Amino acid sequence: MEWLKMNWRKLIPPIAASVLILTFILYTKSHTAGVPADSFIPASDGLDPISADDRADSSAAVIFVDVKGAVEKPGVYKADEGDRVIDAVARAGGFLPEAVPDAINHAERLRDEMVIYVPFFSHEGGGEAGASPPPVYGADDGKVNLNTAEADELMTLPGIGPAKAEAIIAHRTEHGPFAEPAGLMDVSGIGEKTFAALEELITAK
Repeated sequence: MEWLKMNWRKLIPPIAASVLILTFILYTKSHTAGVPADSFIPASDGLDPISADDRADSSAAVIFVDVKGAVEKPGVYKADEGDRVIDAVARAGGFLPEAVPDAINHAERLRDEMVIYVPFFSHEGGGEAGASPPPVYGADDGKVNLNTAEADELMTLPGIGPAKAEAIIAHRTEHGPFAEPAGLMDVSGIGEKTFAALEELITAK
């Protein structure tokens, strides 16, 4: 005890150093605990870091589309969300020689349960494609679905130009999906006469 009373001042520096070291260790552990390991992306020589968007793109949803008409192998094909109509045609073996490729929009994005119909060339009427419109892609039985069709698909319908197509899309955005095809007459600029010409070509699901 006598030694401790005479030398207590000499013990202050090592005690203070030990307290600082212990405080630093506890502080470091408290700030690293609970951090998930995959939140750290190690640097790699010559490689760019993988972003969150890149990871999301690598897990695109799988969808199924039905390819019909003038293709080598009609049928239901698996595709990735974001693929285009031309990709589905390629999976079906490509166009037949008697196909009319210009009748479909090659660049349209695929949707689940979509029907793509490639019409056949007809020699009737002077060698041109048949007068009656072929089934269009995008809905069951070749009908255009008013609730899912984009502007370019709506414009395949007779009497529907860019302005009316945008009006249809704006109406369903504002008022919700069409409950039935006749609801098309609620869209500004579309009356009974226009609807009568479209009734057999459209659906609302």
